[in-house]
Amino acid sequence: MRGTAKLPTKAQTGERPDAVSALRTSLAALAADLSIEVTPKEALRGAAGLGELPPRTRTFITRLPKGSFEETLAAAMRLRACGLNPVPHFTARTTADATTLARRLDRMVVEAGVEEILLVAGSNDRPEGPFASTIDILKCGVIESSGLRALNVAGHPEGHPQANEAELHRALDAKNEFAARTGMPVALVTQFFFDAAPVIAWEERIRVLGNKLPIDPGLHGVTGMTSLMKHALACGVGASVKVLAQRSGNLLQFAQIHAPDAMLGELAAAKAADASSMFRNVHMFPLGGFERTVAWANSLRQGRISVTPEGRVTVAA
Repeated sequence: MRGTAKLPTKAQTGERPDAVSALRTSLAALAADLSIEVTPKEALRGAAGLGELPPRTRTFITRLPKGSFEETLAAAMRLRACGLNPVPHFTARTTADATTLARRLDRMVVEAGVEEILLVAGSNDRPEGPFASTIDILKCGVIESSGLRALNVAGHPEGHPQANEAELHRALDAKNEFAARTGMPVALVTQFFFDAAPVIAWEERIRVLGNKLPIDPGLHGVTGMTSLMKHALACGVGASVKVLAQRSGNLLQFAQIHAPDAMLGELAAAKAADASSMFRNVHMFPLGGFERTVAWANSLRQGRISVTPEGRVTVAA
């Protein structure tokens, strides 16, 4: 299913005559360094579509609840051998201590050529060591001495089940402070979503509050409604699940393959309308549709997109 996205209004664009061109420019910017998620098993077995990714594509390696560090390291090495840029997940609550963290980061950098990671708190109810949050990790001094060139951390447009809004703002301030203090590039990566409006509003809100970190909004991949619902419930995606539930009420829609064209268009329209927008590149969550998602992403990168005068965005299948 292909969706639609509205172009910026005349008021938003300042009566610019070529809004379609502005939208295309934003679409190209969001696709310039597009990243994608892969499981360790998909990386190790050489999942269909993996070889179709352009060289140096930032390829995030999911840390599954029962996964091991050695499996993640092997996946990172395989991705590097394929000419890709592996970005492994590190979870604060599964890290025993600072020494273990330093040793594991060193192995990632030296053995797999890792240049950046995604650092998240993790879903464990209780931490295995002294790190209950990403902020605890950032305070320990290991990241900046690890040899990493960049850091990715989680952004939470729809809130977080284990933190209130005030706590999220304090954490965001600490992430900004870390970037300013160390000079290390830090970016926010969001979970996938099904309604772009709350994400656009969140970006504007945290920018007003002082956020200076670029944001890579997460988009679901090209997959079926069953897979979308399963992953949404498993990941605890917030208010936009209601939008997905409304769409899944139609049996015909339930059987269709869904692509994130409409949400991509809305993000691009917001970026085109506001030069200060912190949206940087989209991050893809294939959710079981890896090969189709890679094909969609490659079409986006190659500019094989149609944009109607009314602002409907369609990425070539």
